[in-house]
Amino acid sequence: MFGDGSFVLVPIPERNPWAPPMLRVRDVAGLAEYAPAAWSNIAIHLDPDLSAPTPTYGDNCRRAGRAFSLRRAAAGDLIVFLARLHSENSPPSFHLVGCLAIEDALVDMTADPGSGWWDCNAHVRRARATGRWDSFWVFKGAAEKTRRFAKAHRFAREEAESVFGPGWQWRASRTELQTIGSYTRAVRRVDGPGEEWLRTICLS
Repeated sequence: MFGDGSFVLVPIPERNPWAPPMLRVRDVAGLAEYAPAAWSNIAIHLDPDLSAPTPTYGDNCRRAGRAFSLRRAAAGDLIVFLARLHSENSPPSFHLVGCLAIEDALVDMTADPGSGWWDCNAHVRRARATGRWDSFWVFKGAAEKTRRFAKAHRFAREEAESVFGPGWQWRASRTELQTIGSYTRAVRRVDGPGEEWLRTICLS
């Protein structure tokens, strides 16, 4: 994260060796400067991809416990993304970095669906490169309501309690960053005032 609040998101590396149509660091404009040099020839998992012509997000909602609640997601719901950002003059901290307004979804992908809006999603790219279609889901974002934020929105204790309520346990033995990371490791559904707070940020 830079001094003006703008930021660069570095995707995680794929476990599988690079093969078309997976992406490498060099395939994503502006990324090579910030990614580890050792990643130059390995596959990366660019997900969510909020800047593609059709923004998408994929997850293993059937098999990964952290994503189970996404099976209840429906058109009109927002998926809001939290990232741990590093800056030059301060320790790492959590920030909201973008949102995807669900317009459509592919559910339990066990075979190649052919060409469509999902083609650029990282899960589809990986499955086409490896032949492994492991029941992942892909969500399509409504273009007019889906975006990567121009500047990161701080998400510390005050913001966490605004979204999830005051019932968190802030133990002295854990840092604020550790507590927020633990609570948000799994996808959580937010209703009521917390949802309104998130929508205000995402749709403003």
